[in-house]
Amino acid sequence: MTPAGPLIGVVLAAGGSTRMGQPKALLQLSGRSLLEAHCTALLYRCERVIVVSGAYEFPQLRPPITVLQNHSWATTGSAESLALALEGLPPSAEVVVTPVDVPPVPNLVLDRLVESGAPAVLTHRGAWGHPVLIQAGPTREALRSGHLRQALQSLGATLVETDWADTTLNLNTPEQWAAWRDTC
Repeated sequence: MTPAGPLIGVVLAAGGSTRMGQPKALLQLSGRSLLEAHCTALLYRCERVIVVSGAYEFPQLRPPITVLQNHSWATTGSAESLALALEGLPPSAEVVVTPVDVPPVPNLVLDRLVESGAPAVLTHRGAWGHPVLIQAGPTREALRSGHLRQALQSLGATLVETDWADTTLNLNTPEQWAAWRDTC
């Protein structure tokens, strides 16, 4: 399926990384930051990537990557960071959204998600994962009533089952990061 509008990537990286003890986005993975790994993974299909930062400033990223600052990061959540990223996008834009604290998506899994059409959620053994695929306009409206998961449910998101178990991982602590890196 071809996206209805431009395909944009969004990396949500505004949090304070308190459980990790250091910025998750700057964790090193194969000689580059986790944030850079996410941007590279998304640029495989997306024409550009928007990174939403907050607690930390990140090294200058080059186009087609742009950084937006969520100045209210300490009192807001990921839904507000996503709403910030969606503000300037055309309603027809399809957006691949991932938090920075999950493993970067492999190309074949990203292909499957995008080809399913928006809205869609990757799942593994029935558990919801990341990234997700949304359409900017309808999601902007749906986010007003709650979190992203509620918005996806209200929009009737397709569940895209994958054998990529990492879709459900959260890398929030040094122990989780080390355990996942040992499997790479």
